[in-house]
Amino acid sequence: GLGWYWGCTTGGRCKRMEVSPSKKKRERDLRKLFKDGQKHLTPPVADPTRAFYVSLLQEKPDSAIAIRYCVEYGVMQVDDHKKLLKKYHQLKEKGAFNVAIKIKRTLEKRHKLATLKKDKKDKKDKK
Repeated sequence: GLGWYWGCTTGGRCKRMEVSPSKKKRERDLRKLFKDGQKHLTPPVADPTRAFYVSLLQEKPDSAIAIRYCVEYGVMQVDDHKKLLKKYHQLKEKGAFNVAIKIKRTLEKRHKLATLKKDKKDKKDKK
C-alpha cells in the first residue's frame, strides 16, 4: 500500500502526506550494497563488537568466529572480504558453524578415547 509521513509547511502547518509508490522504489535499499555472503548491515567503525572481531582476525587469522562475523557483517574491504569468503565457505562445508555436527564430533571423540582406555586396561589386565 501507500505509505505516509507528516509534512510541515514553512507556515508551521503540518499534515499527513501520502508517499507515492514510485518514490518508495527510489529509496535506497541498503541490501543492494551487501557483499557476497553478507547477511547483516555493516556496523559503524566505532562499534566495540566490530573492533573485537577485527582485532581477533588480525591476531588469529584462522579464527572461525572472527571469519564468520567479518563475512556476515561485511566488515572488511572488498579484496579482503573475498579472501575471507573462501575461508568461510571452506569452514561452512566442514560444519564449523553447525552446532549439531560439533556435538556429534565431540561425542565420537569421547567414545573413541573411552574405547582406547578400555583396550589399554584390558591389555594390562591380561599381562
